[in-house]
Amino acid sequence: MANRCAMVRLLLLAGLALASPAAPAQPSEKATPRQPFDPPILSPTQVPSAFIAQWGDFYAASAVFAYENSKRQGATTWDGGIYVGGGLGSMERSVAVELDFNLESLADQDNGGSFDVRVARQLIKRKNFSLVAGGGWLAVASYGNWPVEGGSPYGVVTAAWPLQPNHPSFWRVMQINLGGGKGRFQRIDATDLSSQGIFGSVGVELTPNLGISLGWAGKGLNSSLSLVPLRGTPIYVSLSGTNLTNVDNTGRAGVLAVSWGGKFRTASF
Repeated sequence: MANRCAMVRLLLLAGLALASPAAPAQPSEKATPRQPFDPPILSPTQVPSAFIAQWGDFYAASAVFAYENSKRQGATTWDGGIYVGGGLGSMERSVAVELDFNLESLADQDNGGSFDVRVARQLIKRKNFSLVAGGGWLAVASYGNWPVEGGSPYGVVTAAWPLQPNHPSFWRVMQINLGGGKGRFQRIDATDLSSQGIFGSVGVELTPNLGISLGWAGKGLNSSLSLVPLRGTPIYVSLSGTNLTNVDNTGRAGVLAVSWGGKFRTASF
């Protein structure tokens, strides 16, 4: 009888042990999530995009460029510039407006500077497609020796979409710009300021923080490589070549630029 009671007790204790929830495992130390990269810029230098700064967006950039001197064959001239700008409004709710200032030359302060104004409106924004229409007036006002009569008014449409939308972390965005304008966008054979020209470009993300773009800037073929070197920090480094084919015999140029801010230049999904 005693043995039977002892066995019953053991069975009851075993059943309670099985029915009791297991003690939760002690969580291991949480890994700090890695900050994402800001997207690279997918438009080559001198080719406008309809993606512009909105309220709260701003940028500041400094560039060093070397260009072939058309007056002295084989000679290279070095110079630099400083560029700042910011945005107002919202292109999704109504219209965004971007205002820019450009110090055109560090080597010759008498060259002065110029002011740009850009506007944009979001036409379509879906999970896998974005379409924006924009326009602007580059050098709408200027001072010093830089002024170009009439400036460079333009209009542009920009479309963007992910090439691999099912990827868990890297969608590989492609962006296309197509537009036209006057001034610096005129045809190579333009003979007066009323002439118009076209421009366009295509850009794609090679990695989450590296993008490449190539396009016609109105008077030459331009290309840019855009790098975001640090996670969670809006520093952009770009290496660009302008007038690569030297079609108008004014010389090629190379540009190295470093800027703070620029995420707004690329579509977000």
